Amino acid sequence: MEEDVFKDYAICVELDDEEVEQIRDGRITQIGVEINEDNQFRLLESPDSNHSCFFYNHGIFPYQIKKTLDFIGVNGEHDCCFTKIVGVEVVPGTRFHYEGSDVPITEDPNGDSCVWEVHFEVVPVLQDTRCFLMRWDPAISSFTEKDYEVCVENMERGMFRLDWSIFDWQEAKRGDFFYMMRTGDEQPGIVFNGLLLSDPYPMEDLTGNAERKMYVDVVCMNVSEPGETPQIPLRELQAAIPDFDWEKGHSGVLLSSDATDRLAELWHPDQGLVNLFTDPYVN
Repeated sequence: MEEDVFKDYAICVELDDEEVEQIRDGRITQIGVEINEDNQFRLLESPDSNHSCFFYNHGIFPYQIKKTLDFIGVNGEHDCCFTKIVGVEVVPGTRFHYEGSDVPITEDPNGDSCVWEVHFEVVPVLQDTRCFLMRWDPAISSFTEKDYEVCVENMERGMFRLDWSIFDWQEAKRGDFFYMMRTGDEQPGIVFNGLLLSDPYPMEDLTGNAERKMYVDVVCMNVSEPGETPQIPLRELQAAIPDFDWEKGHSGVLLSSDATDRLAELWHPDQGLVNLFTDPYVN
């Protein structure tokens, strides 16, 4: 991706090396950024030039965080980490009376303006990440076709969340990739992909079996509309990667690096693995 294009998808923040490591291993899951005159055009969707980004507007945030903003690069003195934005919350910070851009801010709890803060929920995009194939049969899964429709209808920033069973859980960690394979009906194929938001954890089987399985929390993105043809139909998967059994198997199996590379080529033939997650915004 060209550098000037990449700027539409990412911002960078400066932290210390310990904080970078804590983001990478999941001890820190949120990054706070204060909106100011230097970064407002990187963060905000078409800010109105007639108002300051500090404008309080009776407690309602007057702008939108850019929908194309997908990543945060975290830079320390000797370390760095690339993260995917999976949630956004805008909160009021310092309240004050706005008296012009050249007048220092004096905190006043009754002020008509506010310095807004953005809290980004992030998950690291790891260099040594693995890729898993999840499986979903709507006819037998506790996650029904209706549940899928509701999730798609209520997506935020093109994403929704689930917990899902994972077979090769010993290999999985927060930040890994996955594809979701729809099975068991007339439209089999890959219907979305995403990232693991947690390390695996034990939970009772959601289908009612007495056994306990390992699950992960996931964020789902690049989602096929309910009822539409999967983004990669079964026949294309079988033709491109014939040595893998796409029709049978457990949910959450670890894919080989070769299968992962070929899947990425099917998903975005000219742009590679990084655009698994920027796909809605790439022409």
